[in-house]
Amino acid sequence: MIPVTGCTEPAAIAYATSVAFHALSGCIPPDYTGFNPDITAEKIRRIEVVTDMNVYKNTIHAIIPGMDGRKGPAVAAAAGIFLNPGDGLDVFSGITSEKRDKAIVLATSDRIVCKINPDVKPGISPDICVDVTAESATGVKTVRARISGRHNHIAGIVIGDQEVYSGTDMPEDSPDENAPDQVIWLIRIAESMDARDINEVYRGVEMNMALSRIGIDSAYGIGLGKNLRTVLANQKNLMSLADKARVAAATAADARMGGAPCPVMSSAGSGNLGITALIPVGVVGYECRFSKADIARAALISHMVTQQADRYAGHLSALCGCSVKAGIGAAAGVAYLIGGGEDEITTAINLMVANVTGTICDGAKPACSLKIATAAGLATECAFLAIMGMRIPPDNGIIQKTAAGTMRTLEKISRAMMPVDTAIIKILERKPADNW
Repeated sequence: MIPVTGCTEPAAIAYATSVAFHALSGCIPPDYTGFNPDITAEKIRRIEVVTDMNVYKNTIHAIIPGMDGRKGPAVAAAAGIFLNPGDGLDVFSGITSEKRDKAIVLATSDRIVCKINPDVKPGISPDICVDVTAESATGVKTVRARISGRHNHIAGIVIGDQEVYSGTDMPEDSPDENAPDQVIWLIRIAESMDARDINEVYRGVEMNMALSRIGIDSAYGIGLGKNLRTVLANQKNLMSLADKARVAAATAADARMGGAPCPVMSSAGSGNLGITALIPVGVVGYECRFSKADIARAALISHMVTQQADRYAGHLSALCGCSVKAGIGAAAGVAYLIGGGEDEITTAINLMVANVTGTICDGAKPACSLKIATAAGLATECAFLAIMGMRIPPDNGIIQKTAAGTMRTLEKISRAMMPVDTAIIKILERKPADNW
């Protein structure tokens, strides 16, 4: 649960670039307090950004907050030069008009090169890999900052031939060892939260619902939320809770993917997953007047199920995480909120998996709001269907007897779809790369 402004993958590129140039000035993580090196575009000779193919896929058409609608990895890297690495993945929150103008000059020059690392092969849970190498025009210093494993994990910094920082090793992801996957244990964890935990989890719900309100009143993204609200309101001006969840998720996604300079609470390392996982819980919780504690417990269950699905399906893959991971989490969270126990939460998860598995990820971009809205509305519907007593037998397709068993099938599906991921990236690379 980390706040992030803008799309997570461009934020990781900007963060790595910011870390690199601060290191040139003697500022090494983790302490950036009170230090603001004098960085200007003229002092930069060259920047090379090399990423794994999924980070590239999620950056190529992503709008960068505060950059007047400009997109792509070069714009993200240029902005990162002038931003504070102390902000972590919320690095774009520091964009000002002055920094934007400097970054645009750099982004539109020929000094930034962005490419895919051919040596990083996709796997079920590929390391997130962002490698920034930069040359300073003064003193011809070269610095390299490397992110791996997680979007905000600095694995190492090298200046010239000297390693000046080495990050701690990331633990291996193990679905069977690192987290309980039985629904009953997730319920017990959620119900064991103290007041401090409740406040922290609830803060994420409030943050994402606030972003939704920004999106409904502003012209961000493709405008799905506004148009969807008009379409649904025309139907006798009545909207179901599922409809309201769709609209709220759409407006939040419009704002985030349209470049709104506002943070969102992420889930399983993704802001869009955070929108999908939390907004259905927030909508049902607010509309039905559930208590803060009840909403927080439901939100935590959504986070945990989303995280578990992420461990099986992979952090970045051909599967749309909003649909296949956070949608499952949201269904579980809403089911718990409206009175569901282990059986009902299991059914809600199984209904979502039976419905949306196979939805592809074709990169981060404003149109992500379409899939996010669909997942949010469907998750809400599945939760209510489960509470009504509907069940889906385990002899149906990939569905298993338990929620954990069903989610484990996502690993096999994700592995089988690796060639699809490669095909998607080839399609994206052939499209005109406007504005970056």
